[in-house]
Amino acid sequence: MYMQTIVVTGATSGIGKALTKHLVHEGHTVFAFGRAEDKLNHLKDDIGKAKGRLRLMNADFRSLSAVEKALKQLEKALPEGLDVLVNNAAAVPGKKAFTDDGFETQYQVNHLSHVHMTKRLLPLLAKRRGKVITTGSDAHKRARFDYRDIHALKRYHPFRSYCRTKLYNNMMSNYFSRHEDNVTFFVVHPGRVKTDIGTKDTNKFYAFVWRIFTRKGFTPEDTVPTYVMLIDAQTPEQGYYYREALHEESAVAKNTDYQDMLMRHALRELDTLFL
Repeated sequence: MYMQTIVVTGATSGIGKALTKHLVHEGHTVFAFGRAEDKLNHLKDDIGKAKGRLRLMNADFRSLSAVEKALKQLEKALPEGLDVLVNNAAAVPGKKAFTDDGFETQYQVNHLSHVHMTKRLLPLLAKRRGKVITTGSDAHKRARFDYRDIHALKRYHPFRSYCRTKLYNNMMSNYFSRHEDNVTFFVVHPGRVKTDIGTKDTNKFYAFVWRIFTRKGFTPEDTVPTYVMLIDAQTPEQGYYYREALHEESAVAKNTDYQDMLMRHALRELDTLFL
């Protein structure tokens, strides 16, 4: 098996942690992104003897300047290229909140940071004919696209914003797959998973509802085979996956006009910050 160099965001808990541990123990080198330094150190301790193949990257996706700093470190560390980027970081705050960059938190963490990571790492990925795998959700099927309210601030609700940003994950992946010839793009719907994403940065009520909702869900480890299949396969078909098979996404996610509108908007926002 070819040992690959892989970036995993949101690597300190849930799906990201389970996937990182699996990949490192398989022999891959993993650059693990997390916003909490203590959790990154715990991840290293959990991996144990294989930790020599783990690289810790401390970056809070609520700060795009922090993400940019980490990306510059990656560029220096990986002059020969990158095999796989797993965009997995996500947040679901219990109320409307804004980052220091001025964006609604879910919009930035769940979408704009992924656009920035993907766009900046495309040259490294192209060197290896690499792959980008983004963690999505069937929740995207509940969302509609409204160009006048891309940040989903009208009638704000945490779940509504989550659905919208998950729609954007599919739209971003589809957009890049139309424009990049040397990198392949995938979105994974992991299903209902028992993670703590719905209990962090929220109130007791939403945390309680999330625990009830996910009580009979998959474990994070149950989701790993789909990611591993896409990473290991030589030429998997680009698209939206669930349980190791292609899965149907919404018509909105496949609309190329909407994809272009969304991505032009996001790329302009990033250009404003970094040009």
